[in-house]
Amino acid sequence: MLDGHPQAGTSLPIVAAVTGRRVKLIVPVGMEKRIDRPVPVAAADCNDADTEGPGMLVLPGEVFTELDAIVLLTGADACLLAAGGVHGAEGAVWIGVFGEADEVAAAAELIDSVAGEPPCRP
Repeated sequence: MLDGHPQAGTSLPIVAAVTGRRVKLIVPVGMEKRIDRPVPVAAADCNDADTEGPGMLVLPGEVFTELDAIVLLTGADACLLAAGGVHGAEGAVWIGVFGEADEVAAAAELIDSVAGEPPCRP
């Protein structure tokens, strides 16, 4: 995760709690946050002393995406087909869903239930 706080903001207490209690951290990550190289490599670049901008903290947990949610909640398989856009589709993702007819229908219902959520406003 990108972190601009000098003491790691709210992230450091989470890492301390997970490590100290030896529990599993589930890290929800939207597909629009994908990067094109291994996270530790990207983190090393962000955290280099010669760079500017936020640093990157690699959280010790299991990444859980929209694709994982579809598989877990419906039994269907899911894959990322496309991402991005303009005129309100910035950050959008197109997901392919495959499986038995009832699984695909359940996934469509699940996706429809969250597709119309309003954008977050600061």
